[in-house]
Amino acid sequence: MSDESPIPRRRVIVVAALVVLAVVAAVVGYQVTRDDDGGGDTASSSSTTRAPLGLDFYEASDAQIADGEPGSLVWSREASGATGTEGATTHQVLYRSVGADEEPVAVSGLVTIPDGEPPQGGWPVLSWGHGTTGTADDCAPSRGAMQGTGSFYSRLMSQVTGEYVRRGYVVVATDYEGLGTPGPHPYLMGASAGRAMTDIVTAAGELDDGVSQRWLAAGHSQGGQAALFAGAVGPEHAPDLDLQGVVGIAPPSQLTEAFDSGQAAEMDAGVFAGPLVSSAARVAGVEPEEVLTPEAVELLPQLEQRCLDGLSEEDSFGGLSVSEVVREGDSYEDVAEVVQENDTASIVPSVPVLVVQGDQDTTVPTELTDSLVEIYEDEDVDVTYELVEGADHGSVLLEAAQPTTEWAQETLPELP
Repeated sequence: MSDESPIPRRRVIVVAALVVLAVVAAVVGYQVTRDDDGGGDTASSSSTTRAPLGLDFYEASDAQIADGEPGSLVWSREASGATGTEGATTHQVLYRSVGADEEPVAVSGLVTIPDGEPPQGGWPVLSWGHGTTGTADDCAPSRGAMQGTGSFYSRLMSQVTGEYVRRGYVVVATDYEGLGTPGPHPYLMGASAGRAMTDIVTAAGELDDGVSQRWLAAGHSQGGQAALFAGAVGPEHAPDLDLQGVVGIAPPSQLTEAFDSGQAAEMDAGVFAGPLVSSAARVAGVEPEEVLTPEAVELLPQLEQRCLDGLSEEDSFGGLSVSEVVREGDSYEDVAEVVQENDTASIVPSVPVLVVQGDQDTTVPTELTDSLVEIYEDEDVDVTYELVEGADHGSVLLEAAQPTTEWAQETLPELP
């Protein structure tokens, strides 16, 4: 991307305005207990220890994180009670991955395993990428599960993922780097999210030896971005796994072009500009004061205190316009380049891809997804495009179920 011209400030902010859906994807209401050591079919590992109680579950030392390869478990514990998925057992996991800065990190998430005996060859895995929840630790979907909180979007996610469990999949759902666990969340940094979606599949195999290496990556909105990045970085990052395909539902793309086309002219991006630009600045090695206004810098602590609803309030980033969040300067070109590198149009998935888009979506406009599919076709990606008539950014989530099933049956015969 180094041959691209610098991205104007306002164009970059369109990334945030278009891609973020104010939603949480989590299975609702868990009561948490620790996994028994060596119980049942749970695989053992010398680098796995018993899980701490409460929120200490999310705290691992640098030495514990370093004591294993990406995808290995730090620890896990069973989540019992109102899991929202009958005939299955859900576990909270803390596992090792590689962060946005290419250093080892611990990432949390949920693993749901069907009850009973696995089929011959083991249960295939669906790795699910959730939509935007915020950047504070309390915004992690697995924390919401542990604390018994949920949302309408959570229940939609439970419908989607629960159907995969009933079809004989293990469903894994990462929180992403820095959500729940210490350290900042690298918001919309695709490589980190793609690795997190990949490594939790490996972790599930360590948790239960009935889990196969065949897996499917899927996600909605921001999670669609993460799934597409998993399709690009996953096979090389975890070559022992067998990624069969990727489903991106309303995935953001072509984001810098959106402003020129007028697609986002009336959208208020202030609430998303702070998290996005501060994350990109961190990856670029730029101090936030160099690319954010004093008003926005003053609000940065809220990124670790509030979830998306709170950040949307008038006393937070929701009360600022884009021009009141971002400042021009010599360092902004480096930040803009990071944002552009995290566009789904800048990667080439190496496995079959299904893109599902609602034709009434105003968060991720159809024209941008049309263009993304054309780019993938030009790059010889095995891509299928399903445009759902009458669906918007939210309703396309459930509307995607049928075309996804039909595509998988036709394209991925090794999966149920």
